Amino acid sequence: MDLSDPIADVKGITQAELTDRLVRNSFIRSGWVISVEKGDSFETSAAKWDRLTVAFSDDYDGDVSNALVLKVFRKGWFGGGVLEWEFYNELAPKTPGTHVCPVYDGGIDHTNKICHLIMADLSGTHTEPPMNAKDRPHEQVVAELLKYHVRWWNDPRLETRTFYVRHGGPLRMAQAIAKEDIYVNCRAFEPALRDFSKDAGDELLPSWIETTERVIAKYPEVFHARVSGGQNITLLHGDAHVWNLFYPKNAATDRLILFDWETYKRGIGAYDLAYMLVHGTSGRRQIESGLMNQYYQGLIAGGISSYSHDEFIRDFRLSIISCVFCPLIWKRVISMKFAMEAYEDWGCEELLK
Repeated sequence: MDLSDPIADVKGITQAELTDRLVRNSFIRSGWVISVEKGDSFETSAAKWDRLTVAFSDDYDGDVSNALVLKVFRKGWFGGGVLEWEFYNELAPKTPGTHVCPVYDGGIDHTNKICHLIMADLSGTHTEPPMNAKDRPHEQVVAELLKYHVRWWNDPRLETRTFYVRHGGPLRMAQAIAKEDIYVNCRAFEPALRDFSKDAGDELLPSWIETTERVIAKYPEVFHARVSGGQNITLLHGDAHVWNLFYPKNAATDRLILFDWETYKRGIGAYDLAYMLVHGTSGRRQIESGLMNQYYQGLIAGGISSYSHDEFIRDFRLSIISCVFCPLIWKRVISMKFAMEAYEDWGCEELLK
């Protein structure tokens, strides 16, 4: 797809404008958009979303859904918007067997930090995860993650400049980048810990604070030592919790779809799994062993032969340490509790000595 002029507001979308964009990207082969009905709006941390219902002329021939959504990224998430466009336009098409949300148009204005995507609205065919954690298809989620991890394992594309640009946000410590950038990222969590401790008061146990101080001090050296050689590195989703997936209402006709790719990065594959278990679902201890076995065996079945089980276990433990950072930005005591429990269960302190 070619980039279009960026859209800053849903009011800028007309029948003629939308037709032009869809024709230019070859999603309409004949006919045109005859109506655009603007639906409800909602917001997430990264973007504002507007639902659109479109109708086409009688001679329409194309590949566009009648239900669309306009995603306009907040200025603070502009970089993530650029990354998500690159994912859908360049990386997803080169990852066999995956199922992604159709994207029909995108625009980027680097000067004014405007970025948008026009995507299919999947709310008609897909739903949120089941409320009961034991009913969630964790195995399907791991299988979807494996498709990306296996395909991009040690791929030269991960050594390009795009993957070495330092990210912000709470998920930054999983990013395998230059040594000085890892240290810069980590230092930003020192004031975050102070602020969190002040806000949470007695809810944060003194032992948690002491552990987190050691993690901030020691993690950069340990993490850089692991990733500096560039071995056994892959493409991470970076925010792989169970609410970042669309679950099919009809499994016979539709597939699970992993979305919100604005935080993808190069890093240790075990991080996506550890993050999902620690921060992305519940009942970690009951499902952890089975999913870890599924993940490792999936790597082997995918042809990753130079990665031992011991290396995987160490990477998983190191990824648990990465998960300690996130609650400092989120300022969620329950998330810190989950991270500390996993840290203790896996003896992660040993890795920092």
